[in-house]
Amino acid sequence: MKQGFECSLGHFFFKHASRIILGLSGVDYQWQAGFAGTCSNNPSCGLGPSMHGATGFWGWCAFGGSDGSAAIGTTGTTADCQVTTYFGSGSSLHINYNVTAWVIQPGSPFSGGFPDFLFTQGTVTLSGPGVPPFLPAHTPIPFPSPCPPFICDSGIPAVPGHFSFHFFPGSAIEIQVTKLP
Repeated sequence: MKQGFECSLGHFFFKHASRIILGLSGVDYQWQAGFAGTCSNNPSCGLGPSMHGATGFWGWCAFGGSDGSAAIGTTGTTADCQVTTYFGSGSSLHINYNVTAWVIQPGSPFSGGFPDFLFTQGTVTLSGPGVPPFLPAHTPIPFPSPCPPFICDSGIPAVPGHFSFHFFPGSAIEIQVTKLP
């Protein structure tokens, strides 16, 4: 009997984990995305021949504070994004985006031409051994204005579905976007 209960409880948790965790934050999110990118051919990915081994990133974002529309120009008042990068031994970097304003913008090169989420206000906090020495670790840094696309263009399509990009030989970016009811 106990084993069945644990199995049922485990099934419930894994089936509803994202709704439970995000619901505890008190924010009503309309979008969720999970993503990962890998490059196994570093020179073709612009990392140079000195990089050895696979490099990449993974993370997730939740977008809220909007009317739930997917239309270009839709704005939101909150987003939480967590990204971790890896570029070899001792170089992992955790990036925490605390976004207080975002907009769905027209197609971008970062999202393969799909409309995507552009961060317009908020902070980014860096941690881990890969934080560059000229940037503070564990300190929220406000987005610059204007914000460069490599910081504020999420590259996450504002379209529900699975996206697979292969921009260079040996590279893959996978994004799963869910629009919540």
